[in-house]
Amino acid sequence: MQLNFIANQSVPSPTGRTLPVIDPSDGQVFDEIQRSDARDIDAAVQAARAAYEGAWGNLSAAERGRLLMALAEKVAAHADELALLEQRDCGKPTKQARADATALVRYFEFYAGACDKLHGETIPYQNGYSIWTWREPHGVTGHVIPWNYPMQIFGRSVGGVLAAGNACVVKPAEDACLSLIRVAQLAAEAGFPPGAINIVTGYGHEVGDALARHPGIQHISF
Repeated sequence: MQLNFIANQSVPSPTGRTLPVIDPSDGQVFDEIQRSDARDIDAAVQAARAAYEGAWGNLSAAERGRLLMALAEKVAAHADELALLEQRDCGKPTKQARADATALVRYFEFYAGACDKLHGETIPYQNGYSIWTWREPHGVTGHVIPWNYPMQIFGRSVGGVLAAGNACVVKPAEDACLSLIRVAQLAAEAGFPPGAINIVTGYGHEVGDALARHPGIQHISF
């Protein structure tokens, strides 16, 4: 049985309910995920806020980059494992799943290099004035990831917000959660502070709705 991943811990939902994980190739149930609700989303948002205001938010851009690169290396080392998870979960060819794991590595490598290159601008204006832009993270971001390319879309959305210094709460499609739960576990192993990446599983009309409506979410990627 797969649990939610909140503040670097695998935790069951207080609902006590689960959803079957079905292999699309044969229609057989091979695992279970949590059927979460708004309470799980609230716990994840609180964990993300604590990370943003604490250990994660206090890192320098260079330090964030090193962690993202460490995660890229972790994903590369576990690429075959992740590909098998996504292949069975999504019902896609193994070759495609392996390409998705490779793409995820590349997204994290790219954003690792981008962390310390998010610059503001100095804008020409009248004599005696100085105008500049200052780029700041949103804070806590929410991500609804579809079933067809979980790893790739996680990489391009979550990788970007982490590079900018946000903490995140991710709601994968109930049809395809397994690879992203594993990636979050690998992030914890790579040294990400608790709460930087949180995964909550369940139905869109239950946890997806709660995520989109939560007042502690400053930006939604859908």
